[in-house]
Amino acid sequence: MEGTDTREALPPWLQAPWSGLVRRGRDGRLPTGLLIHGATGVGKALLTTALVQALLCQRASGEEAACGECNACRSFSTGVHPEVMALEPEEAGKEILIAAAREAIDFLSLSGSGDLRSVIIRPADALNANAANALLKTLEEPPTGAMLILEAAQPARLPATIRSRCQTIEIANPAPADATAWLRGFSDNPAAVDEAYAASLGRPLAAREILTDPERMGRWEQDREALTALLRGASVHAMAATLQRSLPESLIPRIQALLVSAQRMAVNGEPDAFGRQFPRALLEGFARRAGARRLAELSARALVWQRQASRQLNPQLRMEDIALNFQAK
Repeated sequence: MEGTDTREALPPWLQAPWSGLVRRGRDGRLPTGLLIHGATGVGKALLTTALVQALLCQRASGEEAACGECNACRSFSTGVHPEVMALEPEEAGKEILIAAAREAIDFLSLSGSGDLRSVIIRPADALNANAANALLKTLEEPPTGAMLILEAAQPARLPATIRSRCQTIEIANPAPADATAWLRGFSDNPAAVDEAYAASLGRPLAAREILTDPERMGRWEQDREALTALLRGASVHAMAATLQRSLPESLIPRIQALLVSAQRMAVNGEPDAFGRQFPRALLEGFARRAGARRLAELSARALVWQRQASRQLNPQLRMEDIALNFQAK
């Protein structure tokens, strides 16, 4: 059986950072703290996973990817490698608490069977202040072989003391042409690729999920139905009922994108990539009825809805609030 070529599985824009990191890792030149940051959906977790597996692989050397066959690779791929720990929130959208950070510190202090013992923190910007402070001593006085890899979409949310003790690797968003070229490897339908990339709000990994996962495609179709209801200006009750069938974490960013599309339509007379996923007449009519000032007000409200998305608010009241704001003159 052929091994899994982790590097070849990476999107093109991750190849160069991966090669540099794995070469330094095998030369023993990686720092204890590594902060990998970039936009959501750019592939931070793919890069981190490929790096750690390659460094643990018992066969690979130089810039070779993990073999996928050795005992280390098999235990890593099944999530039971004794030298790797993931530090994540207990629930999506929640903070990483100090108790979990202390478990990670204890894990790193154990004597391992190899030269590397790593903790992957994702998303690192979910660390609360106490958890981040607890990790400072480990970054300053690390146990032998310890490595902390922090993944963050919003690194500015991390304390400056943490950022200053990590080496930073930024993963830039690929150009749309590069992202869609990669996505064509998962679909031979160019229109479907363009739709998925627009629906993902320019996040290539999320676009791949839309292309390959029927559940993700279903969520997008439901969100598009809800956004279409907002454009049509139906009754508050009808709009809220449609909105409630969507998940706030996917719907609200798409509401923000829809408002940007309407603003661009009003200024340029042409829809952007996201706006083209809706009937032109609906988007144009909505932009005209709302006007520039109202679109700006709605965009400001959408930022509030985004901040509230992770809170345990009554779903019906949340969606009624959105519907009311869209119908208000």
